[in-house]
Amino acid sequence: MRSSTLTIWLVGVAVLGVVLAAGCQAPSQPSGPTVERVSLPAPADRDQLWEAAGQTLRDYAFRLDRQDKVNGVVSTLPETTAQGFEFWRPQPRPAYYWWEANLHTIQRQATVQLLPGENADETRLDVKIERLRYRLEERQVDNAAGTMRIFSADAPTVSGKRAKPSKTGYWVLLGRDELLEQKLLAAILRNYAKRTGLPASQPAITH
Repeated sequence: MRSSTLTIWLVGVAVLGVVLAAGCQAPSQPSGPTVERVSLPAPADRDQLWEAAGQTLRDYAFRLDRQDKVNGVVSTLPETTAQGFEFWRPQPRPAYYWWEANLHTIQRQATVQLLPGENADETRLDVKIERLRYRLEERQVDNAAGTMRIFSADAPTVSGKRAKPSKTGYWVLLGRDELLEQKLLAAILRNYAKRTGLPASQPAITH
């Protein structure tokens, strides 16, 4: 009985080790845009694609910000990425992004563009997701008692500022989330196909 329990425990540790190891390597950054050529057989189809883009962003829990229909640009407000206990929100993938969101405050911001195509009856649908991490300027701590003041204005920053942490925080651009870009692109195309009755093409990354 003890042998079986030990075996199960060792297997569990091994599986956890594999998961942790998989989450330690950051995904490589995309070398080109996430874009797909979309056919627009009728003039009204561009409006349908535009509506599909906005609705899909909302479906993915983004809040719309800029909505420039004339230039074909819709962007969102930065949205804090879900942590593990927020099971009702879309969880980041792959494992590296999941661990990152649970260790830091991470935001994602989406921009969708309807760019002119090679022909008059098509457009290029471009999707971009940027990742940002919240960072606080380090504080000067020269003794044990100073650690009690590290989250207050009493402890100066390394640059000599005496301000609340909320006043010294800033966002660092980490790069793009290519996997989410592809998922969002595919979802927009499916939404567009439902609205127009046209077959949904497969998303592709063109360089």
